[in-house]
Amino acid sequence: MTRAVTSRNWKTIGIALIVAAFCVFSYRWYKSRRTLRGIQMVDVAGDTIAVRALTGYCTELDRGFFSPLESSDTSRYVIAVSAPCRDLAAFKTGQASRLQKYIVWTVGPTDGGAPIKLPANMNRSSFANDLAEAEQKFDPAEIPSVVTKNGSKIGMISQGLIDREVDAVYEAAVLRGENGETVKMVVSVTGIAEIHHFGLGITAYDDFRGRASFSELLASVKSLMHSALSDNSDN
Repeated sequence: MTRAVTSRNWKTIGIALIVAAFCVFSYRWYKSRRTLRGIQMVDVAGDTIAVRALTGYCTELDRGFFSPLESSDTSRYVIAVSAPCRDLAAFKTGQASRLQKYIVWTVGPTDGGAPIKLPANMNRSSFANDLAEAEQKFDPAEIPSVVTKNGSKIGMISQGLIDREVDAVYEAAVLRGENGETVKMVVSVTGIAEIHHFGLGITAYDDFRGRASFSELLASVKSLMHSALSDNSDN
């Protein structure tokens, strides 16, 4: 897998998943909850990945629940979605038309809808290095001026790397989209790391409220990613 191919595959996280999610869920997110709760085991192409949720959140593993996300981005394989327990229950029973707060766990890239593994000689640090070197950096402080420049334009505004660690990188993206008659700006933060030779992505979404949105999302995604790296020992 070349670095260019890896970069193209991962760029789909910030674009296609946001667009898909914008059509299905609404986007008033959460005040950061960084305490994590119980482990759930997810089967991924014969391997098992341990996932956690933020305190007060429940995790949905039913594949039928993921179809809107997967149909919009076939390069990513959704393995779990978590949201506040009460909101998730209301959404599943039809009492709520959409989720307002949620996190999406994915692996990729995929081939024909099935996840494929990374090269056997690629470890966590080399995977993170390749991603970090291939991505442009992203400064959340520049977003207000970018928003002003783009006006009411619908679509991706900006995307790039906002932080990195030895075994993981963190990307952010901004999307201006339309929800009914309301134009909203949505931000997301995605943590990316090698887990059992899969490229694991953990993406959190929020309405744009300034730079604080990125700080809160990044803190929560980092907590989840640190647990994922610890819970899923490297091969």
